[in-house]
Amino acid sequence: MGRSKEARNSLGRMKHTPGSAREVLAASIGSDPYKKLAELTELGQLLAEREGVAYQLEKEKKSLLATIASEYASAHSTSNLSEAKLDRMAKADQRYISHIRGTAEAIRQREQTKNQFWAIKSELEWDRTSIAHLNSLTRME
Repeated sequence: MGRSKEARNSLGRMKHTPGSAREVLAASIGSDPYKKLAELTELGQLLAEREGVAYQLEKEKKSLLATIASEYASAHSTSNLSEAKLDRMAKADQRYISHIRGTAEAIRQREQTKNQFWAIKSELEWDRTSIAHLNSLTRME
């Protein structure tokens, strides 16, 4: 419909290679999906690492609290401290506070990486939809 006979003939004479197909694809959608896939893979690996760190820190919270409470109980063995008092003392300990802050930072980094991952994944899905639309327009010509 929109292409001249000359343009259609020149397209037919072009040598089709994976590289030229990638160039046409990148020009059609405005970005290189192969680079986006590489970014997505890297972010997926980073996300897995950050998931592991956040999970580990969350699971270690109770054992750290118990260790600190046990240290306070040993240090104050002459005093008769209740479990609640030991728990409050352990939660006020700087090691526990640092652990909680570290856990919060790990969760923040995990969520930030998830957001980046899903943004790229959504962009790739949009590109896929655009390609399907371009294919349908080509068939209409």
